[in-house]
Amino acid sequence: MKSAARSIRLSLLQSVALVLAVPAVAPHAVAQEVAPPPTPNADRLAEQMRILATDPRNVPALLAAGELSARLNDPAAAAGFFARAQALAPGNPRVAAGQAMVMVRAERPGEALRLFALAERGGVAMAPYASDRGLAYDLIGAQAHAEREHRIAMAQGADDETARRFAYSLGISGRTDEAMKVLDPLLRRSDRAAWRARAFILAMNGDAAGADRIAASMMGGVGTALSPFFRRLPTLSPADKAFAVHFGELRRTPSRIADAQVAPPLPAIAPVQMAAAPPPPAQPRGRSSASPSAAASPERRMSARERRAQEAAAARQAAADAEAKRIADARAAQEAEAQRRAEAARLAEQQRLEMERVAEAQRQAEARRLADAERAAQAQREADARAAQERATREAEARRSAEAATASAAAPPPPAAPVEVARAPVTVVTPQPAPRQPTPRVGSEDNVIARIMAGITIPASELGVDPLPGRAPEPEPVAATAAAPAPVVEAAKPRPEPVAKAAVATKPDARAKPGTAAKVEAKAKPKIDPAKAEPARHWVQVAGGADVKALPKAWKAAIADAPAEFRGKQAWTTPLRFTNRLLAGPFKTAAAAQEFVNAIRKKGVESFAWTSEAGQKIEKLDVK
Repeated sequence: MKSAARSIRLSLLQSVALVLAVPAVAPHAVAQEVAPPPTPNADRLAEQMRILATDPRNVPALLAAGELSARLNDPAAAAGFFARAQALAPGNPRVAAGQAMVMVRAERPGEALRLFALAERGGVAMAPYASDRGLAYDLIGAQAHAEREHRIAMAQGADDETARRFAYSLGISGRTDEAMKVLDPLLRRSDRAAWRARAFILAMNGDAAGADRIAASMMGGVGTALSPFFRRLPTLSPADKAFAVHFGELRRTPSRIADAQVAPPLPAIAPVQMAAAPPPPAQPRGRSSASPSAAASPERRMSARERRAQEAAAARQAAADAEAKRIADARAAQEAEAQRRAEAARLAEQQRLEMERVAEAQRQAEARRLADAERAAQAQREADARAAQERATREAEARRSAEAATASAAAPPPPAAPVEVARAPVTVVTPQPAPRQPTPRVGSEDNVIARIMAGITIPASELGVDPLPGRAPEPEPVAATAAAPAPVVEAAKPRPEPVAKAAVATKPDARAKPGTAAKVEAKAKPKIDPAKAEPARHWVQVAGGADVKALPKAWKAAIADAPAEFRGKQAWTTPLRFTNRLLAGPFKTAAAAQEFVNAIRKKGVESFAWTSEAGQKIEKLDVK
């Protein structure tokens, strides 16, 4: 015992030296070459690679390279070699065995056991794959089958990884002392992986304090970081313990549960073949030949009893494994159901959030669209206001020009001086100024020349017609005599009479030309105010175009898109610079017009609200 304790302490000191990166050399040594550890698998892999360099289609070399890559913990490279081998030899069962090695390292023990069974049915001996097969059994919680495979692997000449896997399997089964015996040669060599395995085995069997001490001294200064992990290990199932110590995974995932369902049924456990019994010793001479048979019969009966005992123990273990698997499967199903519900709740919450996001995006898009429409309507209103202002300015300038022209053309010419004759008095007729006509508007039917001509009176005698009834006869011209020349009397310049009021101006002048009074009376009628005839109203513009004849077609297209909304609506039109508006309405308020815009936009009819100015001509559009 003292020597064992001394050896363990020595191993601890050597491990600490390795952690601190200080070589364990003699004090007086200055430098010493450290030989690298042997790597037989790497050397064999290099040999297979040399073969493949000269013969890339060599299937045995590909299979050997894949198996060696897997044992060197390079499953990606191993999978590549096995894929090439399968492409060259699809029916080779050894490919399935190699792929099973990859599946074990990919944390898929159920699929690995299925492939191992397929390879075994194809005639592949399972002894070279016993370590990987035993690990797969550990990962599904079949401890009896795992122990049998690990013992076969140990009998084949175990390497360090095989010994550590066997120790883990014994520790999962609760056989701590046997596990430590398997690890002892590795611990004496200060194998860090072996010290880690020792800590995990102690922890999973309830000695968390011992595991903490090993972690603090032999695991690279981890200290107490693994304490929660150590205290969780005893509460796990055998399969979960195996996943925890080999892959560091404590949580049972849906992929693990699905993979466990792929595993084939557990086979009956056959006893491990023992070494051949030594031959019986030579019998002394003189003994009968029947004595050897009689002497050997008790040993044969002992072997049969042992076989029966082993078979019974295997049956009990298989039943225990089946019960443990059933319990593990039930627990896994419960966890899967809980996880499924949690996933469904997560998806429902995600869908709800997505719907809210889409609704918010739609609200923002609608707000932006309304804002754009309002800006466009405002811009249109401003443009219309500018156009109306420009039109009013042009009309005012034209009106002022027309008034100036009318005033200059309507000025009466200077009256002629009357002539008096000595023998007879001559009555001087002073023409009355014509009543002032109203100032014409631009575009009206009044004619300045016609008004001037209407104010000129021509005597009937000059026209060769009878004077009008009720009118005094015109004086005949008096001939001047030579005896008594009539003195020329300069007529006084007539004074302009004041303009009569509107009622007097409309009274016909007796001296005026027939029809003049009627015309003046017609001109004096009051005109209709355009602002009252065409008040400001609210409309919705649904289309526009330079060709008025094309507007009915656009109106019908809008009705086809929103027939219910356009029911009872009348089409109107009004010019807009070089084009024409197509309007629906009028509406009582601007809000009512905007509601109509919102309604028909939902049906795909683009439109905007518009308010006409007072006096702006809006005409009905015939859409039949």
